[in-house]
Amino acid sequence: MTFTELRSNIVPCIPALRHKPMAVMFVDLDNFMRLCTAVPAEHVFTLIEEFQRLVTDTVSSFNGEVYAYQGDGVLATFGKLAGRADCATRALRCAWKCLERIGALNLDQAIGGDQPISASIGLQYGELCVGTIGVSKRFGQTLIGDAMNVAVRLERHAHALGTRIVAGNELMQRARCEGASSASELAKFMDAGPLSVGGRGEPVNVWVADQASEVSSNMPRKIPRKIPRKIPRKIPTQLVSA
Repeated sequence: MTFTELRSNIVPCIPALRHKPMAVMFVDLDNFMRLCTAVPAEHVFTLIEEFQRLVTDTVSSFNGEVYAYQGDGVLATFGKLAGRADCATRALRCAWKCLERIGALNLDQAIGGDQPISASIGLQYGELCVGTIGVSKRFGQTLIGDAMNVAVRLERHAHALGTRIVAGNELMQRARCEGASSASELAKFMDAGPLSVGGRGEPVNVWVADQASEVSSNMPRKIPRKIPRKIPRKIPTQLVSA
């Protein structure tokens, strides 16, 4: 049987897709590969278990939902709640709380060492396509959308940007629309300008957590000059698109 004949015999499974605007958060442990070479594998499993439990509990406390565990990373979403329009604000607050709780961990607590644990976070807001596709039925719903891809990629730029949280402009604008409840969260971020992310044609305008607001005090105070960008501007409560 040729490929064309085989394809003609396949009955497509077209799921009932829904489009939902959501805030997306991706949390990833820093220096995980280095850690894996420094401690026994069973200790790494213990650390991952504690990290996943901590992030999962924190996401739940902000009425979010963990979508996937990706090794040393956790992907979570924050959707609209009945009578509330604060998904972006909840995502921002959850990100800060995750950093606070992860910063309180150390290898002595988790696996018998004295090295502090840290993480980086990417955030974005946008419409996601939600559905159940073919064999993935056994694993639950599938989420597809630019916001999810961007959140994951922004986390990878956190270290180079000298911060622990990188948020896409769409999420920050959404938080601004959510009103007074988000004012204190917005004041913690600075506009870092457009950033090119892998696999995406258009750059993403990003905001970085202000170092004065960081949970950790040992982070660089300035954005490294090796990455050309606009000088960050601290905007207390007003956001301006690039």
